[in-house]
Amino acid sequence: MIRKIFDKTFFRFVGVGIINTIIGYLIILFFFHIVGLSYSYSYFISYIIGIIISFFLNRKLVFFSKKSKVKEFVKFLIAFAISYITSYYGLRFIVEHHLMPTDYAFFAGMVIYSTLFYLLNRFVTFK
Repeated sequence: MIRKIFDKTFFRFVGVGIINTIIGYLIILFFFHIVGLSYSYSYFISYIIGIIISFFLNRKLVFFSKKSKVKEFVKFLIAFAISYITSYYGLRFIVEHHLMPTDYAFFAGMVIYSTLFYLLNRFVTFK
């Protein structure tokens, strides 16, 4: 099972994820610091933009899927929702309990999200 998780697909996902995470983090900081939105709205907007980019990159470059785009996109959105909600409440807990500075808490939330999202996409969405 461990070998199946940490194969070439995992490393491609990490590569695409690093690019998407950097873009997402910059979007969060832009909306939080420049636009002045709350951490909740900043986090949400970055994930909406990121999910669209992520679906196409993961479908083509990570999982090489040829299946129905519509069915996979629905599964992808469900995986996203589960991952996002889990990471958001992790972020909220960290911020509201002052466990770390907000800028670092964003990153912690993104790590939670990325880990769960990979597992759901690997074993459910693009199976």
